[in-house]
Amino acid sequence: MYPSDPNFNAWLNERLRSVSLPVGLLERLRRVATASDAELDAALRDVPVPAGLHWRLERAARPRLSFARLADMALAASLLIAIGLSYLGVVAALLWAMYPVPARRRPELAAVELVGKTELGPAVIELAAAVEAGPGAFNADADLVAGPAIGPPQIALLRREEPARGWSKTWIDPFFPTASGPAADPLLDSVLGRWGAREVYGSHNAFDELPELKKVPSPVPQGITPPLVPGFDLGVFIRHHVHPFVSPAAHPKLRTSVVPLAIGTSSYELTRRYLEDGELPSPDAVRTEEFLAALDYEFPQPSRQPVGLSVAGGPSVFRGRDLRLLQIGVQGRQMGPKKGPGLICAKHPPGRSGKLNLVPFSAHLTLVVDVSSSMRWGGRLEMVRRAMRKLVDKLGEKDRVSLVAFSEYANVLIEDVNRDETDQLLEAVGTLSAGGSTNLGAGLRRAYAVAQRETIDERENHCVVLLTDGRAELDRGTADRIEKRLADAALRAVRLHVIDLGQDGAESQLDPLLSSFARAGDGRISRATSADQVCWALLEAITGRRQLVAADVRLKVTFNPKSVRAYRLLGHEAKAIAGLMPADPQTDFLAGQSANALYESSLIPGTHGEVAVAELSWRDPAGGKTNRLVSRIVRRQFSPSLLQAPLSLQAAAVAAETAEILRESPYLQATPKASSLARVLETAHQLDTRLYERPTFTELVSLIERAERAKPYRGGGRR
Repeated sequence: MYPSDPNFNAWLNERLRSVSLPVGLLERLRRVATASDAELDAALRDVPVPAGLHWRLERAARPRLSFARLADMALAASLLIAIGLSYLGVVAALLWAMYPVPARRRPELAAVELVGKTELGPAVIELAAAVEAGPGAFNADADLVAGPAIGPPQIALLRREEPARGWSKTWIDPFFPTASGPAADPLLDSVLGRWGAREVYGSHNAFDELPELKKVPSPVPQGITPPLVPGFDLGVFIRHHVHPFVSPAAHPKLRTSVVPLAIGTSSYELTRRYLEDGELPSPDAVRTEEFLAALDYEFPQPSRQPVGLSVAGGPSVFRGRDLRLLQIGVQGRQMGPKKGPGLICAKHPPGRSGKLNLVPFSAHLTLVVDVSSSMRWGGRLEMVRRAMRKLVDKLGEKDRVSLVAFSEYANVLIEDVNRDETDQLLEAVGTLSAGGSTNLGAGLRRAYAVAQRETIDERENHCVVLLTDGRAELDRGTADRIEKRLADAALRAVRLHVIDLGQDGAESQLDPLLSSFARAGDGRISRATSADQVCWALLEAITGRRQLVAADVRLKVTFNPKSVRAYRLLGHEAKAIAGLMPADPQTDFLAGQSANALYESSLIPGTHGEVAVAELSWRDPAGGKTNRLVSRIVRRQFSPSLLQAPLSLQAAAVAAETAEILRESPYLQATPKASSLARVLETAHQLDTRLYERPTFTELVSLIERAERAKPYRGGGRR
């Protein structure tokens, strides 16, 4: 019992009642009832203390360990145990998420397609009944071809991990996995037997386990060197990293502008990755020319020359009426006819005579796509999807495509679809998702089983195209066995082409193992860092010839000082000050390739006639002859409003202004109300509706909408 307990006083009084009074105490108290305090104290000093009073008082004041104290201690202990168990649970969950135990699911048999007329054995009928009853009724150990059938039926099995999507001509890898990997498939030909069931099987995930550096762009040469002449404001260039307005009358060197045409889209892709996380990119990471290069402008196809020029002009709606936009586009000619039984191309490389054997034939293209975890890096898998959307429009009537995806295991997603069935191909490509480790041997083994399933026709180009990020890691013995199988297949007219999707090296730094595979397969290897480059590499594999239409293409624009007061080039700022060399102004143009340059100019009022001259030069890749194409730009080519301008200029204006806002260009200060993402989005919605039929433009509008809602860059920034 504690002194603060309400029952303490009652208990103390009860104890004190048992104490006997000293003899004569009451008489003394009666006599001194009127005495003072001092007299009373003096009288009581000689009164003896009752026996046991000190002990009883000490015992009453000493705190006791009661049931309440025990309850408090028990509650504290239980809370400590609960907190400890919760902490251990969180640690266990994190460890489970970081190092999951790989689960191997049993494949579902979703469809059976019987090809040809034949009697069915009892086991096949039982199998069909099991499929009708549902995936759970199927027995993977059933004998598929048992019974008194006249001949074994041709059965195409459909296996997938996702729900059915209604593909009418789709097969997925019918290998039933076992504890040691995929088992042999009795319904395929003997190709798998030649490759061996497990001799090339084995995944490696040294690179796949590494985290992706999503927001670290690789430094690459880019931009043009600023001219160090009077009239060029070098201070603006150094402080703000943008090209200043220059007057062509200030110096002869300022009249001419040479624009690099080999432009990537890494800045645009980097911005998309930032916005996926709800954050704006760093202003220093945004490059205007790469935003312009990300769109498809559909410039007119050149009729006679391998490359052509397109010119469009109009007002700069975001900067005021006094400024004009000038767009100069370069378009490479498409190669390969779209009519006839297939693409007309070189069946074999040139022989000793140096002549190409051009024959019409169809192509059977087997794509084997790496979908391991590292294919998420840099949007590589999305790059493959875009390339496939571009490729389907270029297939011949009798061309066929099969698709194999592999990570730890290999699955046949699409087999033998033609141009009329490409929607199934695009649907399958859209379902690809990256994850798991890389098993290059399993992917090639499965792809060659598909490519060599049927008899090889001399008028068909059978080729396997491997799309991977260059992270091949195999021991020498396994690599030698794969190369032997590739060489054997090449003797049977099935070649291997490799597209290295790695983005961290030049063409001369291709993966050596992939290069040796391409040589063993009698094919070629190429580097691709964009969807267009992937598409060109695929076309080279189909047609058997390179898609190069013009070499050393160079664009030069000369402004007339009598008509142009000042101009500036949007984008293309060189980083030579930071230690990076500028980009090469000359580049090779491939079939269908396009590029564009965008200028903002101030025209002298009252002048007419020539504003500028655009000159395009290139070298013939076959004969080496140099050619030139000149286009004179006059004032009447500038449209009075943006809505009346060509679609290419409308799209370029939106892309350029978006980049200028994200990079915090100093030219936005002159028109702060017009220079906002909300204003750009409003303008985009008022443009020609035909622009929204182009996927790249709708993607740009979606990017602007996300950027308007995004948080500022962590290192600073504004919208």
